[in-house]
Amino acid sequence: MLAVIGGFITLIVGIIFLFGGKIISGLPIYMWDDFLVFLKGMVSSGLVLGGILAIIAGLSAIRDRAKTEGKK
Repeated sequence: MLAVIGGFITLIVGIIFLFGGKIISGLPIYMWDDFLVFLKGMVSSGLVLGGILAIIAGLSAIRDRAKTEGKK
């Protein structure tokens, strides 16, 4: 129960940090633009790392298939 309450508090604080100036006028905290820059960087990095992981997995599958066919 304590974890759920902590989760709600964290959610509210996160929303205030993201949209602070838009929700409560005069609040100097507004991180939406910074969040978008971070998100753009993470999406592109995630795609690159995911592509590398897919290539490694594909090469491993090809190697395993070649090993099993070589044993037959």
